[in-house]
Amino acid sequence: MIVFYACLIRITINKNTKGTSMTKGRLTIAGCGLHPGHMTLETQSLIQTAEVVLLVAPNPLSIQHILQLNPNTEHLGRFYTMGYSRPEIYRQMAKRIIELVTEGKDVCTVFYGHPGVFVSSTRMASRVLKPLGHQVRMLPGISADACLYADLDLDPADTGCQSYESTRFLLTRRQVDTSAALILWQIGLTGEHSMDHFKPGEKGLDALTQLLLQSYPTDHQVCLYEAPIFAGFEPKRDWVTLAELPKAEVNTVTTLYVPACKTPEFAEDRLTWLGLTEQDIHHWDEYEEVESES
Repeated sequence: MIVFYACLIRITINKNTKGTSMTKGRLTIAGCGLHPGHMTLETQSLIQTAEVVLLVAPNPLSIQHILQLNPNTEHLGRFYTMGYSRPEIYRQMAKRIIELVTEGKDVCTVFYGHPGVFVSSTRMASRVLKPLGHQVRMLPGISADACLYADLDLDPADTGCQSYESTRFLLTRRQVDTSAALILWQIGLTGEHSMDHFKPGEKGLDALTQLLLQSYPTDHQVCLYEAPIFAGFEPKRDWVTLAELPKAEVNTVTTLYVPACKTPEFAEDRLTWLGLTEQDIHHWDEYEEVESES
């Protein structure tokens, strides 16, 4: 049985946090998107009114913007420079969030992108705080998948979409649907088992390519995508063949987009479940060009 990165982490809470102070504190988990232009008005308002803001954002413009909204802002990104492994970094962040909320503070944690996507520390903190009676809520943010759909001009409804963390995809048996798009997150950490580094494992991309070649042809075009973290800048959209993927340049924020390579099979027999015929749905495949009236 394979043991994955996620492990049970026990977070110790001060036993003296009792009474009203224990339930007074509350936590808002908000996403600021990938740059200041992505922040919603709701998130901005909650940052301004929070007693304490805890922030994780690599974009200096986002950091400055949030500091202007609320000077009482603490950057949790400092834990990345303290020599901890990745699980311990997230544990330390969660402990700091819990500490402030159980002191009775109105805390707003702000993470870049969407605060519930690949953010372990907020999940850890929420699982501790909710049973103690603290109010915890999450606000969405513009994340890398939303940017990917826009920057690659994709509609996930067209073919359907499969989405996996790269290493988990590699180490679990999946029935890959090649008639649907495939998105693999964090390919820049594929096979990095030590949890101490921010780069692919030595054989990570080779192994991932080997797996994908079981379902896709070697000349299938895939995209190495990175959303811009500054407004007005272009995203990274490097198209390579699967055969070229092992030598591709990737980092921790690189996402792999694999387009569908075949058309899905029409399940004609299921029309009878709906009491329909093919004629009833013929308009599904009709796309008329809009002509200019000028």
